[in-house]
Order: sequence, then C-alpha cells, then structure tokens
Amino acid sequence: MSESWLELYLSEPHHSLSWAVVGGGWLTVKKAYWLRVTNSDLNPETIPEEFYRSRLSEKEENEEVLGFMTSASLSDHSVIIQSKEGMHVRCIATVGLGNSVRVGDPPNIQKKIGTINILVQTSEPLTLLASLEAISIASEARTLAVLEAKIESKAGEGLATGTGTDCIGILSPSRKEQIDYAGKHTVFGHLIGSATYQAVKIGIQNWKQTRNAFQKNNISGNVHQ
Repeated sequence: MSESWLELYLSEPHHSLSWAVVGGGWLTVKKAYWLRVTNSDLNPETIPEEFYRSRLSEKEENEEVLGFMTSASLSDHSVIIQSKEGMHVRCIATVGLGNSVRVGDPPNIQKKIGTINILVQTSEPLTLLASLEAISIASEARTLAVLEAKIESKAGEGLATGTGTDCIGILSPSRKEQIDYAGKHTVFGHLIGSATYQAVKIGIQNWKQTRNAFQKNNISGNVHQ
C-alpha cells in the first residue's frame, strides 16, 4: 500500500461483478486496486475511467483489474473476515462521507467528493445470479451501517443511506461447482451481510475520527494565528 494505491493480488483468477470505475460488469480478474484522489484531481470535464486508466498506465499495469476510486485515506481501510462451516468471506471497505445522500434525493453535484467502496471476496465460486444476490446483501448492510451512524444527507433532508458514488464489487474464484444462492437464509448471505456491515461501520468510525482531527487542527491553527 502507498499513499495513492491500495493493491489486492489474488492467488487465482476470480469472477468479478461490480459497477467499478474500471473493470465494471461481469469479468475475470486477478487484481483489485483502490486509487486515492483529491478534489483537485477531478473536475466536471474529467472522465473517471480515462483518468483511472492513465494512472494505471503510469504503474505499467496492462492487465484488466477491478478498480475503485476513493478520497478516503487508504490507511483507514477496514478489513473484516468472517467464517462459518468451512466457508469464508473477506470484506475490504474504504469510507468517505463528504458526498452523503439519502436514496431518492434529487440529483445534486457535490463540491466535495466522498465514496463508500466495498469489495467482498468469497472462498467459494458464485454464479452470476448468486453474485447479484450478494451485491444486494452487501448494499443492504452498507445502508444499515450508514443509517445507524446518523449521517445527514447533503443533498436533501433526513439521514443519508450512502453517498452519491458508492461502489460494491463481489469476487469469487472462477472454478466449477458454483454456488447458486447467496440470500439471507444461506451461510454466504449471513457472512457477506455481517462482514460488510462491520467493515463499513469501522470505516465510518475511522472517517469521523479523521474529520474531527482535521477540524480540530484547523480550529487550533486559526486560534494560533
């Protein structure tokens, strides 16, 4: 991990389902990246995928990857691993809430960026249908964690349910004997929901601590001046 990149290398090819900036859709990858950006990196004319791929080119990365973009500190990323009945789930989350919105809010371009990026990796192969169900479970867990944190929407009224640019990715080994279901009444549904909820909850706590420290330093600086 560097200041700009968080990198995940997989020991075998994985099916990936997401709407990520790079590598979105249903494809096979062996790497996942988080790229940290700032407000100054992006403007209304920036095409996110082109910007991201140009940064990958600087790294001399030529393979297809799953690529997330975040403004959150990469050192604050959270990792939760859950296991049951010989099955395992790992959830990695980066959380920024400067762009918090409530589902159904009117479109509103925020001056500040902030995104919740969630990557869920399962130990067993999932079909496309099970991967879709897994994304639904992870999305519900994200929403629960954000609602419990009582973050106000910046685009309307009421509590936020996420941000305007959240992204979720599901990874599972690209082997045969795939699992067909990942709903709440399955082991994987339970593990995905629990791991995602905890990872996002910790990420929100990290974001709040970083924001409070920044605000405190700014106040101290103003008083000193």
